[in-house]
Amino acid sequence: LLQGVRIPTLGSFDVVHTETRVGNKPVILQRPVFHLARNLGGVQNLENKDALLALFSCCFPGGKQLEPLKYARVAVEASVSRRKAEGCILGTTTLLYHCLEKGASVAFVLRGVGVLLIEGSRAHMRF
Repeated sequence: LLQGVRIPTLGSFDVVHTETRVGNKPVILQRPVFHLARNLGGVQNLENKDALLALFSCCFPGGKQLEPLKYARVAVEASVSRRKAEGCILGTTTLLYHCLEKGASVAFVLRGVGVLLIEGSRAHMRF
């Protein structure tokens, strides 16, 4: 996938290409990156861990545009109505926000992607 995806009130996911040298040969690595939404990052003044998280903006570094989450596609995959899919996603992100507001540690599992771990003021993504 060449386009990142943005999930309102949660954050955005993308793959960043970085070049590193192995011996004298350049090697391109693909690294998954999660950017936390401002509303979540501001709740507990979360810090970035290992440069995997950053405050959310409308584009990734380099001006790359993010694709909004396609609720209709989520609804089809989950065999529910679009309204129900959108409501579930909003409900889940609202619950996550309230847990963080109360200072609770959170492990948010994103099936097939990884786990967003938030403990105290530290947030990191395990892919």
